[in-house]
Amino acid sequence: MSRIFFYLGDKSLDYQTLVDRHDDILIDNKRIPISRIIIAEQTHSDLVHRCRSDDCGAGIGDHPSIPACDALISNIPNQYLLIRTADCYPILLFDPIKEVVGAVHSGRAGTQKNITGKTIQMMIEEFGCDPGNIVAYVGAGICEEHYEVGSDLFEAFNEELSKNGFNPFTNLPGHLNLRRTIFPGLLFAKSVM
Repeated sequence: MSRIFFYLGDKSLDYQTLVDRHDDILIDNKRIPISRIIIAEQTHSDLVHRCRSDDCGAGIGDHPSIPACDALISNIPNQYLLIRTADCYPILLFDPIKEVVGAVHSGRAGTQKNITGKTIQMMIEEFGCDPGNIVAYVGAGICEEHYEVGSDLFEAFNEELSKNGFNPFTNLPGHLNLRRTIFPGLLFAKSVM
């Protein structure tokens, strides 16, 4: 049975050290085999990759990361989708009925391109998920107060959102509010399916 599993780190080892050591990861009583992890390249795209069995280990050792994508989806048991973030938002999607998981890296570019909505759409198309069953977990990312951009970028971001049917969200002129932009994308994806 698939289930969503969160790891927010414990500061004992950084991400790169974990990957370089090629050791299984032990969190509480859960062992995650390093050979079952899948890492995306994360290029701030809106591309979603459906994972296959031979993707296990992507991004570890000599097995290259899944190229040019920022979201992964899978229905393969015991496959672990790894998304790395700093100020971008990690979004975990889970359909407990179809046992499908998704992991999304949503920064400014991905949010602007509605990568989360596109990931949900692909879960529906590839696995027959019902959008009403998909649970979304949105992790921590940069807040509006600390995300001030130049006027050109601010206008381009909001113009693209408007073209895609979203209302730009901001309480502070010249600041981007990715979190409030992601949530309507989740609702929009569910409402149009």
